[in-house]
Amino acid sequence: MRNPCSSAKAAVAACVLASAIVILLPADAQSPKQHSPASHPRTESQENPAQAELTKRILAADAARNSGDPVAAAQANKVLIASALRAMGRLRLIESAYAQSAEVYRASLDFEDVPEAHIELAASSLLANRPDDAILQAQQALAADPNNGQAYLILGRAFSAKQEFVKAADALSQAAKIEPTIETLYSLAISWLSTNSPQGKQRAMAVFDQMKEMAGDSGSLHVLFGRAYRDAEMMPDAIRELQRAIQLDPATPHAHYFLGLANLALNDWKPTPLAESEFEQEIRYYPKDFLANYMLGFLASSQRQYAVADKYMKIAAELDPKAVEPWLYMGLNAYAQGDAKTAEPLLRKAVELTGTDEARTNYQIRRAYVDLGRILANSGREQESDVFFAKAHALQNKVMADTQQKVTSMVLSEGAGSMAAMVPLDKRQESQAAPLVPGGGDPFAQVDASAMAHANLTDSQRAVAKTQEDALRLILGQSFSDLATSEAIQRNYAVALTHYQEAEHWNPSISDISRNLGQCAFRVGNYPEAIRGLSRAVEEQPAQIPIRAMLGMAYFASDKYADAANTFAPLGVAGMRDSTVGYAWAASLAKLGNAKEAADVLGQFESGNLSNDTLLLVGQLWTEIADYDRAVASLHRALQADPSLPKAHYYAALAYIRWEHWSDARSELQAELAIRPGDLDATYHLGFVDLQESKIDDAAKLFEQVIAVNPEYANAQYELGKILLDRGKLQEAVPHLEAAARLSPEKDYVHYQLQAAYRKESRTADADRELAVYQELKTKSRPHIPQPTQNP
Repeated sequence: MRNPCSSAKAAVAACVLASAIVILLPADAQSPKQHSPASHPRTESQENPAQAELTKRILAADAARNSGDPVAAAQANKVLIASALRAMGRLRLIESAYAQSAEVYRASLDFEDVPEAHIELAASSLLANRPDDAILQAQQALAADPNNGQAYLILGRAFSAKQEFVKAADALSQAAKIEPTIETLYSLAISWLSTNSPQGKQRAMAVFDQMKEMAGDSGSLHVLFGRAYRDAEMMPDAIRELQRAIQLDPATPHAHYFLGLANLALNDWKPTPLAESEFEQEIRYYPKDFLANYMLGFLASSQRQYAVADKYMKIAAELDPKAVEPWLYMGLNAYAQGDAKTAEPLLRKAVELTGTDEARTNYQIRRAYVDLGRILANSGREQESDVFFAKAHALQNKVMADTQQKVTSMVLSEGAGSMAAMVPLDKRQESQAAPLVPGGGDPFAQVDASAMAHANLTDSQRAVAKTQEDALRLILGQSFSDLATSEAIQRNYAVALTHYQEAEHWNPSISDISRNLGQCAFRVGNYPEAIRGLSRAVEEQPAQIPIRAMLGMAYFASDKYADAANTFAPLGVAGMRDSTVGYAWAASLAKLGNAKEAADVLGQFESGNLSNDTLLLVGQLWTEIADYDRAVASLHRALQADPSLPKAHYYAALAYIRWEHWSDARSELQAELAIRPGDLDATYHLGFVDLQESKIDDAAKLFEQVIAVNPEYANAQYELGKILLDRGKLQEAVPHLEAAARLSPEKDYVHYQLQAAYRKESRTADADRELAVYQELKTKSRPHIPQPTQNP
């Protein structure tokens, strides 16, 4: 098993270090803390601790591998893999691939079980809507580190996700004691409000006071308080806090927007001049505010002021081109005005952006399906129209079943002409546009996992993330490969195979990965995987004779004889004479019925210095090829070296039986029984020879001896039953034939003799049943002439 090129990982490390973008994660990754982003500004000169740790581990793994110590190399690569997997997990969080992130974090624990891995796995699990998993992982982190505020924070959020708000508040209280940040305190206040109790509200208010003491009274804090009250459906309290925010600073971001939204909610989402004025005021301060522009468009559309609505919706679409809602409502507006040509591309854009997230904002995309269905039907595109109508119908059923949604009736309305058809943004979208905890514009800054997951990455940031992933894939691929090589050197082939497969998963272009994977798979008997790896290795390096030979052996072991023979063919005479390949090659040709080619290969193979055990195999293969003379010669050659060699006389007897040299067969069987008295196979076949020489009584006695020792010997049961049947001893014959049919149900001739016996006993139904079995088997195979074979 060759070690990968020693310079490969060093080159990866150099590339990673030069790029300075290896880890896109919170800076304090080795001991996760929950900090306000503004409290720790990032500078270009600062080196990310996780990046530094990864670099350190890369260098350590290279040094361990170059030391020639496979144990040290394995351990160094394990901790490197753990770091790289955690970095990949953080990257998946940035990309909002929460389930994948959780799986990557979970995999990292197999290589290094540390509290921060459990915390990060808990965060991913929570974002993937798996609160039970998040609770379990957070508790495991706390078992190792009881004072970890981040673990308590995630634990509290997980309990909140399960609506177990008292437990959430208890956990978040612990988090706040350890790390009393604004974010932690805010989560704690929300939990208390969610208990819907007067005591909970009082405790939330106390937490809000603590937040003001910590950060100073500000409009931004009161916006947070107002949002918390609004989410708890305490609208008067929400309005009070939002008004206080405006009083402190009329330009507080989003204060006017949320105040307008609260007024709408109090008026059952019907437009009011007060709500509109608040949204307009937000735009005066922040003309590029997505939320306010969207809501003004929303309200104008509900009042059929389509030109005004489109003005604001276009601005919203420019501000966030990936937001579904502006495109949806511009399309609905166009359709409501009878402009199907304009509506269709806008609605299709909304459908494209929605993707599989059809539940977004109470299944609002259903309305696009309805209008698109109508547009297509009216333009003669019935087939595509039916698809959209079917989707709309399916979503209608989902909406009707969702009794917890207060605006179900709104979603069920069709067309674009009423407020009932309008649904404001859901809280997830709202939080993306107006983050609860302010952060810097850099999505790679020191923010917590949930904030990174909701980052709206620009194209340039996505390019950086792609570079990050490429670098990590190189590291993970090479590290898994080096780990597997270390394990293979220690002959831990099964484990090595698993890790070569992981290496291939991360980076299939690693040098020799197919070959190494295939070799390990072959050594553990996983022939399908061996074939997959070795066949690719042969394609890459056709001149690699050992790999070709091993691939041929894998095909042979999988009973793929044609593939084996074709793979062996380029090996020529050297392959024929190989101590392993030659026999497998000849046997493959024999299985394919290519007797002449098989004989040529086997002749070359036998010309070598073979062991007695190998000569036994050669003799049997000559028998299969039907060259009985050479079969006997090979077996006698083995006997010359060891006259008491077990089975040599027996296999020679089988060759003579096939050759119909009965007296020679008898002599060989008697010689075998002299070496191994009582051998059942030799005894049975001696009885078969007696049958051929019409020594029926002697044969019957030998078959009885075999059955006395082993009643499961099917051939002896059959032959004795047939003798008894021929003698007219039906009652004695039937049990033996029944036993043979039970033991060898695939042999048609057994069922034929049994049906004959039943028929002679007037057991017509049984006879007909066995005859039907016989006929069914007969149609599946050529006519069978019983020949003596070794009993399975």
